[in-house]
Amino acid sequence: MSPKALNPFRHEPIMFHDQHGRACYRVPLDRHGRQYALVTVSDFNRVRESGATGVWYLDTNGCGKHYVRTCVPIRRGRNAAVMPARIISGARPQSVVRYVNGDTLDLRPENIVLHRGKSKRTDTVMAERGASLRASQ
Repeated sequence: MSPKALNPFRHEPIMFHDQHGRACYRVPLDRHGRQYALVTVSDFNRVRESGATGVWYLDTNGCGKHYVRTCVPIRRGRNAAVMPARIISGARPQSVVRYVNGDTLDLRPENIVLHRGKSKRTDTVMAERGASLRASQ
C-alpha cells in the first residue's frame, strides 16, 4: 500500500530501516513535521487495511500523557478516534497497552505489550467494523 500523504496538510510518511533491518515509517503527527510515530511498514499497512484511514495525530489522555491516534468510520458520516497501538497489538477487551521503553510514539512490535486491565473500549473491534463499513460503500 502506498504511504502517500494521508492529508494534503501533512508530510508523507518517511521510510527508514531500524536497528533490526526492518522497513519502518516515521509517520507525521503534526503539520510542521515536529512529531513522528515510528511504526513498521507492515503494521502501518495493517492499520490502514483495518479501516483506520485518517491522519495520525498526537492526543492527550488529560493527565499529561500523549498517545498516537487515528480515525475509523463507525457509521456513515461518523468517525471514532482509535489508537494504532491497540490495532497493531490486537488488543481486546480487558487489556491495556504498555510501552516497554516508555515512548508512546514508538509503535514497533517490541515496544508494545499487552497487560490485563480495564480498557474503555476495543479499538481493534471498532477498526474491523470500520473496514467492513468502508468495504460495503
